[in-house]
Amino acid sequence: MAIPIQRLQRADRLLGGPVSTLAGPLRHLRRAPSAALKHILVVKFWGLGSLQLLTPSIRHLRERHPTAKVCLLTLSENRAFAEGLGVFDELVTLDVAGSWPALFERIVRLVARLRARRFDRVYDFEFLTRFSALVSLGTAAPETYGFSSPSTRRARLHTHSVPFNRYWHVAKNFLTLAGASDVAVGPEDLVPFRVTKEHRAETAAALFEAGFPDAGPLVVLNPNAGDLSLERRWPPDRFAELARRLVLKDNARIVVTGSSAERGRGHEVRARAGAVAAGRIANLGGRLSIGGLAALLESAEVFVTNDSGPMHVGAALGTPTIGLFGPETPQMYGPLGFRTHWLYRPPVCSPCINVHDNKLAVCSRGRAECLTNIEVDDVLDVVRVELTERVGRPFRTQGS
Repeated sequence: MAIPIQRLQRADRLLGGPVSTLAGPLRHLRRAPSAALKHILVVKFWGLGSLQLLTPSIRHLRERHPTAKVCLLTLSENRAFAEGLGVFDELVTLDVAGSWPALFERIVRLVARLRARRFDRVYDFEFLTRFSALVSLGTAAPETYGFSSPSTRRARLHTHSVPFNRYWHVAKNFLTLAGASDVAVGPEDLVPFRVTKEHRAETAAALFEAGFPDAGPLVVLNPNAGDLSLERRWPPDRFAELARRLVLKDNARIVVTGSSAERGRGHEVRARAGAVAAGRIANLGGRLSIGGLAALLESAEVFVTNDSGPMHVGAALGTPTIGLFGPETPQMYGPLGFRTHWLYRPPVCSPCINVHDNKLAVCSRGRAECLTNIEVDDVLDVVRVELTERVGRPFRTQGS
C-alpha cells in the first residue's frame, strides 16, 4: 500500500528543511557543463492533471533542444498515463508503497541511478517540495531549474529558479520554468492522452457488463477529487440530482467514474439518484484503467467533474468539460480545452488552498459554501448547452 500523500508532505515539511541545509554545500560539487545538451531530466512526481498541463512545456523544450532526449521522473502509479502522453523518450519511476525504510532504500538507489545517467540539465516541476529539489541536486547535473519560495528555501539547491506565481495558470508557470515566460498557453498546446482501440474495447466491455443502453447522450460524472484536498468535492446529493434530472428529462446515460477507493462515492451518487430509469446510471469506479477512462471521456457528450486530474485529461481530449471549483481557484487550475467551462461561486474566503501550503484547506465557515453555492440548475444549464451543440440540433427534453 502506498504511503498516503499527507504523510509524505509531513515528512517533507519536517525533514526537508534540515536535510536541505546539510545538503546545501553539495551544490558546489556539480559536474562541469557539457558542450551540447543531450540528456534532460524532467521531475514531476505528483498530480495526473499536472502531468497533462506539463505537456506544453515538454513541447517547448523539444523545440529549443531538438536533439536532446527527455526523461521523466515520476511516481510508479503515473507510468501508464505518462506513457500514453507519448512526449517522453524515457520514464524513471519511484514506488512509494511499503514501509518508510523500504522507501528510503529505494530513494537512495534512485539517486545513484540518476547520478550515473549524467543528465546535462534537470527541470524540477514540483511546486514547492524540498524532496524533488534534493533529488535534482543528487543527480549532480551541471544545471537544475526549479520554483522558488521563501517558505521552503529550496531555490538554493537549484542553479536557476523562478518564483511560482499563484496568479498565473499552472501551465503558464510550467512554461516559465521551461524558459518561455513570454509564450501564451492554450488548448492547442496540450498533448492529449493517446487512446487506442484496446482502450476503447475495454470501455465498451465495461459498459456492456453494466447492462448499459446504447441510446441517449452519454454524460460522465466525476464526484471525486483524488486523495489531496477532498474539500474540492461538490456534494454527492448535487451530483445525484443532476444525474436524476438528466436521465428523466434528457434521456441521458450517466456514467460515474473514480478509482477503486472512490467506488463507494459512486454508489452513493447512484443510490441518491433514486428509482430512475433502470440501467441508465452505471458506476465504473475502479473498473477502468487510465486508458479506459480516457476512452470513456473521449466518447462522452459532456463531462462534469470536480477540480481534479481527470478534468484536465478530458479537457485535453476535446471533450466538453465542466469543472466545479470552490476552495481552489480556476485562475490557476481551470481546464484548458476548446469546449471547457468552469463554475465558481466563491464567498469572500475563497480560494483557501494553494500550492504554497500543500493544498491544505481549513474551512473558516464549517461548510464548503464555495461549492454549495453552485446549484444543480447552474450545472444543468451548461450541460444542456453542450448537449445541444454536440448533437448539432436543439436537444429537446422529455415533457417540454
